[in-house]
Amino acid sequence: MPTSVNPLRILLPAANQRGFTLIETFTAIVILTIGLLGTAALTTGVVRGNLAAKNLTTATAIAQSCFEENRRVGYASAGSVPAGGSNSCLAGNSTITSSGLAFTRNLAIDSSVSNIKTLTIIVSWSEGATGTKSITLKTILAAS
Repeated sequence: MPTSVNPLRILLPAANQRGFTLIETFTAIVILTIGLLGTAALTTGVVRGNLAAKNLTTATAIAQSCFEENRRVGYASAGSVPAGGSNSCLAGNSTITSSGLAFTRNLAIDSSVSNIKTLTIIVSWSEGATGTKSITLKTILAAS
């Protein structure tokens, strides 16, 4: 006598079978891939942001050291070399290299107001694809 096969038994898994279906596995892989790609894009943005912040900090330090040097030499010698002394931050353009990146520093001195000199420092640098960046800092020196 031929054995009859129940058609529902072929279509439905047995109650004791466990595991994931192929569709569930592929869905989990797609969700995991999307999450990992998002994390990779975020990491790239963070690295770029850290580099930009480092360059901005370096440019600010370059400008501040120029201000300090000109305060040291005093009002009369700001932007120039004092007699018998030295000044590492002269008026005009100069290039400073730090961490393999060239920063251009420009010191301009405005003495149009009597007994006051306004020192303006513009530091610029190139960040590759994002273009040229610059900062401008000003300070005032008064005659004593």
